Amino acid sequence: MKPNRLIVGLDYGTTYTGVSFCETSDNGTGDEHVEVIHDWPSQHTKIGTKEKVPSEVTYQKQGLIWGSLIPPNVQRHMWTKLQLDPTQKGEMVKIVREVSTSSSQEPNKQPVEIIADFLAQVKAHLIKNLDQKYGKVLWRSLDITLVVTVPAVWTEVAKARTLEAVDKAGFNAPEFPQLKKIVMTTEPEAAAIYTIKSIRGTTQDADFAVGDGFIVCDMGGGTVDLISYRVAGVEPTVLEEATVGGGDQCGGSFVDRAFLKWLERRLGTKDFVEVVGCRSEHVQHTSLSKKAARMLQDFTLEVKSGFSGTETYHLRLPSPLNAIEEDEARGISDGEITITPEDMIEMFEMPVRRTYELLGNQLDELRKNKKVKLKYVFMVGGFSESPYMFEKIKTFVARCDGLQAVKPAYPWSAVARGAAVKGLEGDKKGAIKTRKCRRHYGTDYNAHFDASKHKESDAYIDKFSGIKRASNQMEWLLTLGQDLPTSKEAHAKASFNLSFWPGQRRASTLELFASNALKAPQRSVDKGLYIVTKLTVDLSVVPKKEFKAMRSPEGKLYHKLSFEVAISAQSSLEYSLLVNGKTYGSVTAKYD
Repeated sequence: MKPNRLIVGLDYGTTYTGVSFCETSDNGTGDEHVEVIHDWPSQHTKIGTKEKVPSEVTYQKQGLIWGSLIPPNVQRHMWTKLQLDPTQKGEMVKIVREVSTSSSQEPNKQPVEIIADFLAQVKAHLIKNLDQKYGKVLWRSLDITLVVTVPAVWTEVAKARTLEAVDKAGFNAPEFPQLKKIVMTTEPEAAAIYTIKSIRGTTQDADFAVGDGFIVCDMGGGTVDLISYRVAGVEPTVLEEATVGGGDQCGGSFVDRAFLKWLERRLGTKDFVEVVGCRSEHVQHTSLSKKAARMLQDFTLEVKSGFSGTETYHLRLPSPLNAIEEDEARGISDGEITITPEDMIEMFEMPVRRTYELLGNQLDELRKNKKVKLKYVFMVGGFSESPYMFEKIKTFVARCDGLQAVKPAYPWSAVARGAAVKGLEGDKKGAIKTRKCRRHYGTDYNAHFDASKHKESDAYIDKFSGIKRASNQMEWLLTLGQDLPTSKEAHAKASFNLSFWPGQRRASTLELFASNALKAPQRSVDKGLYIVTKLTVDLSVVPKKEFKAMRSPEGKLYHKLSFEVAISAQSSLEYSLLVNGKTYGSVTAKYD
């Protein structure tokens, strides 16, 4: 009988990070209790214990400070997660510029190293919790499965960098000797798995039938991500992705930015600059003046988090403005500034509008799928706990075919909890039956030249056979929106024929391309393509009998091999080498 396993779920988020864990056995029911770390260290007495810790780190003379231990007015690395993806846009560009020009931060540290430093602190706090829960010896004797969550739209480079940071942080065999498996899953998938588990046995669960659908709307501090699912089976519930999904930078932190712009307009630029130190459009994401930091913290905790659409608030102003007894024009009384419901609605306007657009895109896609009967929108993430956002989304989706917006229990930690639930699946059949391919994936090849199909600029003469061929031709192996069954070992196979002179090293380097365009380009040199990875295929492990002896037009001996590279598209891409249906050696992927 195998010993029990320990599952650890790691949800490293753009603005906050959550960690979950639970113990299970091979004959576990899947209903094991999932625990979430709450006792994150904090210097903010107002905040107390929370389900997550800010994904922030700063390098000071006294050493590294992380999470809620960072004083409000100190420069820090934040939103570093978005730097893992080379396709930076929007607010990310501003944040990178701020950090790179900061004199107080480590100038030579790469994003992976910064994240690893932060996650090393998270790991140390996890170990402290495990020691308290199980004792220092017991948990170290259990086989460990680590489940790491990533955004659904993450590129393969970003996924590889995430795992590199996790490894550098110490989530590895030297520090966790019993670490047997690292599983990667997407954030909306983790949220969907948790949602299904949380409603099991409820009226909503009983209401699910095959063909019913729901949208998971994951609303974080930086981003809002959505993906839709169709119920493919019940008792237990089995899901399949119904759309590719989408998202954008329009999370809760954008309400904070709007508050600062509103404050400058209300106070006037002169007084605002005296308090904050600069104009609102120049306020840095990574640090604030002490006065501005305290005001923003009060706004977040006392105003933004509780606003439902009708409340009026009075926010204490810092000195010297707190000495103003009465200024009706600016809404100041007894050193406090009045924030009306109309003011708050204006601050929420951009996130509300953009979330409507993202939901509308999902609904448009689902209307094309006649096999889905949409019923629910499940809202998770910290921003979903805003009463105002929940009410706006609830009203919006109710107007869309009478859909119902629902928040499962503990929506802020839904992804972290879902990561642990994902780990409970083990080798058993999982809750997700099929996923949608996020983009086109393919390889380039050299075709027999056909003047009616190919460009003369791609033409060349093959030095082995002497035949005219066309280079730069694309073979698309996986296409955008394609259904990818999770039970399938290989979702695509790329066929290759390579020739080697005697004594030549028997290895090949292949490039895997991708395109996010609706219609994939036909040539590898066309616009809209990018290289995902370079695959090194070691053919020296293939038996000599598999190589075919050939002669060139000049009579020179060479050897030819036909082989396939199989691609499995789960939460990340996996590769294997096949020759005549047999698997040999391995395929190494290098991500730049």
